[in-house]
Amino acid sequence: MIIYTYRKIRAYRAREAAEAKEQAQVQAGPTCGSDTPTTTRDTQVPPKAPKAQPCPQCAQEKTKARKYRWKLLLCLTPAFFVASLDLTIVATALPQIASHFDKFNQLNWIVTAFTLTSTAFIPVFGQLADTFGRHAALQFSVVLLAIGSVLCAAAPDWAVLLLGRALQGIGTAGISNVVMIILADLVSLREQAVNTSIFQLLNGIGYSVGPVIGGYLTNSNWRYCFVLCAGVSVVSIVGIFLLRNDLKPGRVSMSRPLAGQSHLQALASGLSTLDYGGICLFILGVGLLILGTAWGGSTYPWSSGAVLSSLILGGILFILFLVYEMLLSNEAKFLVSFPPRGTAPMIPSSILHSKDVSLVCAIAFSTGAAIYSVFYFIGIYFTLVEAFDASAAGTQLLYYVPGIGAGVYLAIFICNVHPRQTFLPLLLGTVVETAGIAALAYAVQARNETLVNVMMALAGAGTGMRFMPSNLHLAGMFRDRLAPVFSVLRFAMPFGGTLALTIMGSVFQNQMSEYFGADAVGVTNGTSGATTFNLHTQASLDLINELPSEIQEAIRAQGATATMWAFISILPISALSLLASLFLGNVWISGTKKETKMNERHIENEEQERAEEAEETREREHGLCRRHATQGTEGTAEATAAAEEQRNEVEFVSEVYLLAMVRGDVKRLKRRGIAETKVPVGQDYSGEETRLRPRLDEAGTPVLESK
Repeated sequence: MIIYTYRKIRAYRAREAAEAKEQAQVQAGPTCGSDTPTTTRDTQVPPKAPKAQPCPQCAQEKTKARKYRWKLLLCLTPAFFVASLDLTIVATALPQIASHFDKFNQLNWIVTAFTLTSTAFIPVFGQLADTFGRHAALQFSVVLLAIGSVLCAAAPDWAVLLLGRALQGIGTAGISNVVMIILADLVSLREQAVNTSIFQLLNGIGYSVGPVIGGYLTNSNWRYCFVLCAGVSVVSIVGIFLLRNDLKPGRVSMSRPLAGQSHLQALASGLSTLDYGGICLFILGVGLLILGTAWGGSTYPWSSGAVLSSLILGGILFILFLVYEMLLSNEAKFLVSFPPRGTAPMIPSSILHSKDVSLVCAIAFSTGAAIYSVFYFIGIYFTLVEAFDASAAGTQLLYYVPGIGAGVYLAIFICNVHPRQTFLPLLLGTVVETAGIAALAYAVQARNETLVNVMMALAGAGTGMRFMPSNLHLAGMFRDRLAPVFSVLRFAMPFGGTLALTIMGSVFQNQMSEYFGADAVGVTNGTSGATTFNLHTQASLDLINELPSEIQEAIRAQGATATMWAFISILPISALSLLASLFLGNVWISGTKKETKMNERHIENEEQERAEEAEETREREHGLCRRHATQGTEGTAEATAAAEEQRNEVEFVSEVYLLAMVRGDVKRLKRRGIAETKVPVGQDYSGEETRLRPRLDEAGTPVLESK
């Protein structure tokens, strides 16, 4: 709405300037009453051309596209929102949940069980979406999320609660990945920019309001947090069902199997193409890495055998996964018997070899580190240093949302209005986010509440500026492989957040070791030994309030210093992402001819523009534009298809864009991307008779063949 209003204002001002210029020329010309056109010394003003009427078919296409966008928003929003909410809604309920099961010493597992599965299963759902279709994969994810929420809400013991949290994590992994794939499937990059921005802003809002909602629900009963998630999940199932005919089908359809094939056989044929070797190696490798970082410094010392063995074994399995995927893509000779021929690699080697995929994932890794650090350690700061209660500390996190919104809007403007590129918002967002995290470290040390809130907004602006362009950048380069490339991208952000929290937690605990477990605190608590503080537990934090004022102030001052060093510890991650953004390529987002003219305003020759409009008007046939007028002409079908394909093409530079600009080599290096086969928006897949079966090309990518 803001962009539309901005464009209308600019167009109105341009018309007013043209009319004022024309009126000035009339006043400077001959006397009125002459039948000849008014002239000046050097210029003759032609009569106004008749206003071109809009093409009815173009208007119909725009109406369908708008309806499709609103349908996506209304039907996908509940699922995406609850997936974002699920991570942080339990933040303020952790002490009560652990108290209920008498598991204070294992409290972190409530978070770890969720983050482990929500990170490790992301690429799995990308392959499921390609194999069985977007609708089946998304419904499966929501059902898992609903089952997990119900188990958590009714958990009779600790094991059932952790099982429910693990299922919630798996469902969240599927929802967050498949929704992003759907938003890029049937639309141009320009439309994808707007749709993705809306959902990423919703993602930030879900993260922010989670602690607030969880705090108020926990005041009644902590189980209501999971009841809310279960209820929204049920609503999501209904909304996604309404989209079933609009979503892209997979290589296998269980609802419409091939002739002579049962539903069970269709399911078996789809399952036989999954990359089970890659799935197992990835889940085990990533799971052990996250498990080792979760154990280190909290459950076990970093030098313990449990932590070191988990990290080392996880790293080896992850490297084996990369090697396995490359060999599978290249169909190595010793893999002839296993896996079976026809197995599609979960992540094709062309994506693993791509420079920009690695760089954008490094940027997403830094984005996850920034988001998780703000939501977790700013909450600790307001609770420990400023002595806020849990609800008030959660409310302070809402200052992060306006910053994310401003960054999202600026990214939309840069990608859709001017200069219509992805490189600039990624670079600018990285710079702003790095500066925001650095300034936030100073603000918490200064213990200035207002400055902390402002710096949260600044860091949020940098984060929001990188949400959508990251998706857009990779979607422009890999239009034919959206599911695997988005799986890699969606994995990078939570993985970065998890590792960043591990680093920050270790630094924080080391800084606070002088006071956490000190004899002064232990004596005040009436114990003979040291007392261990857990920042997740309100009981430990309330214990500080019972100390003498001098000790309280010393602990809170040291808490501010520890929080500062925790933020400083992740600045190298932001610095590496800044370096990565300098070596990125660039993707150009094309627009319609009319919009391109409006974005290149400051018109130098108004008369020439009118002449062009008059020429376009004369070329119309029966009120249709040139593109639609030629569709009914015999012999022009190929030309029309070529014109339609040209409208959907993407231009990009895969080399280092900054270096190409310095050398003046951008035009030579610019390449056209693969135009994804598009079904007209509004057309459903319910009547599609052709079913597809997989075959692998030389690069290991499934090729779709009509039966």
